[in-house]
Amino acid sequence: METIRTHSDLSEAAAKARAIELLAEVGIPAPERRFEQYPHQFSGGMRQRVVIALALCANPRLVIADEPTTALDVSIQAQIITVLKRLCHEHGAAVMLITHDMGVIAETADRVAVMYAGRLVEIGPVREVVKNPKHPYTRGLMGSIPVIGQDKERLNQIEGSMPRLTEIPSGCPFHPRCPEVFDRCPRERPDLLPAGPAQAACWLYDPQDAPGRKGGGHG
Repeated sequence: METIRTHSDLSEAAAKARAIELLAEVGIPAPERRFEQYPHQFSGGMRQRVVIALALCANPRLVIADEPTTALDVSIQAQIITVLKRLCHEHGAAVMLITHDMGVIAETADRVAVMYAGRLVEIGPVREVVKNPKHPYTRGLMGSIPVIGQDKERLNQIEGSMPRLTEIPSGCPFHPRCPEVFDRCPRERPDLLPAGPAQAACWLYDPQDAPGRKGGGHG
């Protein structure tokens, strides 16, 4: 009610009615009774539904959902993502989803942006980035995910560790861990470059450098 009244001219009674209506929209049973209850009386999934209602109550054009499925079991995760997608579609809002869960990204997003050390390294259609990643970091991420039916003794891993944000390396921040590093990488930071349907912040996709770099093809 506080948020609704902050962003609208509704009376207290109208704001309460709107709050109860939103609780019903996100699937809270008996919303009139639940409205009077405290957060500790709700399950984790129910609390997340209330947060979705809260995010939508001011009719935003963009909803930023930061790790909305963290600490929820898989079945509840799927329910929350479904509710978020449905309601944002009905309310005409776009969703920016921030998550480490590549499965959620693959099932939910239209476009995906991959970040490393606080910087964009790849952006493009989700199917393209998941199935045919271009940046070496994205390839490392996707290679670390187990695939059902694939017989592997060990998953791929990215060597080294993430730098501190106060000590980001010069040039491309991923170059100390990159299996395809060449002489330009430590010296210059790449901007996003065309890489098929996607874009990647990687000198592998600079036509001037491609012939002279170390290693094989673009992968």
